[in-house]
Amino acid sequence: MRPHAVTLTLALAVGPTLAQPLSMSFRNVAGLGNTAVDQFGVPFTVAGLSGLTRDGPDYWAVMDNSNKLVRITISVSATGSIVSAAIVGGLSLADSRDFEGIVATGLGTVLLAEESSPGVHEYSLATGERLRSLSIPAVFAAIRPNNGFESLALGGAGAWTANEQALTVDGGVSTPTAGTVVRLLRFGPSLDPVAQFAYVTEPLHGSAISGSISGLADLLLLPDGRLLALERSLAASIQGLFRTRIFAIDLAGASDVSGLAGLVGQTYSPVAKTLLYAGDQQNLEGLALGPRLGEGRWSLLGIVDDGDPISVNRVVAFEIAGVGHCPGNCDDSTTVPALNVNDYLCFSNLFAAGDARANCDGSTSPPVLNVNDFACFVSAFAAGCT
Repeated sequence: MRPHAVTLTLALAVGPTLAQPLSMSFRNVAGLGNTAVDQFGVPFTVAGLSGLTRDGPDYWAVMDNSNKLVRITISVSATGSIVSAAIVGGLSLADSRDFEGIVATGLGTVLLAEESSPGVHEYSLATGERLRSLSIPAVFAAIRPNNGFESLALGGAGAWTANEQALTVDGGVSTPTAGTVVRLLRFGPSLDPVAQFAYVTEPLHGSAISGSISGLADLLLLPDGRLLALERSLAASIQGLFRTRIFAIDLAGASDVSGLAGLVGQTYSPVAKTLLYAGDQQNLEGLALGPRLGEGRWSLLGIVDDGDPISVNRVVAFEIAGVGHCPGNCDDSTTVPALNVNDYLCFSNLFAAGDARANCDGSTSPPVLNVNDFACFVSAFAAGCT
């Protein structure tokens, strides 16, 4: 197997910081077209956009029940609003599957979460060929139809995915009075499965109708290592047919349930979560981090699936604030990989200039800047954003 190093496609300054409360604000929406052209010059209809990821200056979206990726350019203002958005290309993959989640690795490849098996697969952005499939724990064979891996997140410490609604061995589906229990699956830095955590979705936001669901649609890792969850609810309600809810996840105190063959009747502690946003954004299915807007502030972008009579192809913009620092990314780079040799040069220059940002260990005893700061920086760089 070829070497595979993955890092966050994000940028933050060096130095220890305490986690701040997160907050989110809706900004605006922008429509997309419905036609793209793949690497062979063949046009195709764009529909069923289910996941979004940033890759350098542009973004890739994945179409469900197809073999297509769509390349999108999005311009964002200093306040996080979308200035312009357009489809600028496409890619035909070697396989046609029910792809739902997508993350760019920064190595010229993407990981795709596939709902049916379920599975996570890596594809080349140059050729569209499948390079490998990740190992998936056997318990996920108990998925309900069309409720497998909908989500995908990637960071320096590994990756995350989850089933959309409960496995048959873990409980029932969501109802107007109760959510559904899904399993967050964590992969380590080598992308091998290492842990599972129970996550309870919100109930339906209204009365059940045909196709009703309140499930986990996507996951996103922030630069400071915190995990966000996108929940999507479809129900009959005066609030509208769809309800978009975005939560911050807290893993502290949660049980690793990977050793449990089923959660029904078992004792465990699910992850905690804090609501950051709730609103009607049509069938919003995917999230991606956009450009950094300022200290602790980032653009957050979503993609809408047009697979119903109401929703249309479009991107949605939010601002998220309170995002902490990623120790080690000294140069605030947004290229991939974010952590690279330039960060060493950046830190050395700050240290030589006596800049307080080089005080990695937070010491106050003179000399404030000393060899311990280099050791601190090297350790932070090696750890990545966790």
